Amino acid sequence: MSRKASIKTSERSWLSVPAFCPLAIAQALLEESSELYARNVRLIDEEIRSRADLRSKLAMVNQIRLDLRTMMLQDYAKPGEGVPTLVVAPYAGHTAMIADYHTGQSLIETPLANGIDHLALTDWKLATPDMKVLEIDNYLAELVVAIDDLGGRVNLVGLCQGGWASAMVTARFPGKVAKLVLAD
Repeated sequence: MSRKASIKTSERSWLSVPAFCPLAIAQALLEESSELYARNVRLIDEEIRSRADLRSKLAMVNQIRLDLRTMMLQDYAKPGEGVPTLVVAPYAGHTAMIADYHTGQSLIETPLANGIDHLALTDWKLATPDMKVLEIDNYLAELVVAIDDLGGRVNLVGLCQGGWASAMVTARFPGKVAKLVLAD
């Protein structure tokens, strides 16, 4: 719904003087744009508050192991030995919740219940304007940082788009990947 800039009654006397007419119109437009700006700030604030509730609420107990620019690494570590398993979630259109939605419906729950002692999950962050300069290599580099933090060698399980990223990392750094599983 568009609103027209209105000129207040107190400003109409200015309109009778031709030199002041543009000033009165400019003042009315300035007030209108300030009001529009304030409404947009309120809308953005409401959007931020509503999206805070949409942040991944993962089903299984975990902790944030790394907080990087493009992702957080969720760690489901249990005492044990062996090569850690890193589940690489899709990074567009989904959150990490797709892999750990609910007890009984969690792709994370099954390996944990069947002998995988150390499991981690990428939780990619929502894109922000400052991230528009990032390229796929930035995302892959942070995936390598996560692998290095987990000990330098992992079993990779790539889900959907995460499978593509897992395949790229495996091709570039085969020594960092013990096993590769791709699932769509």
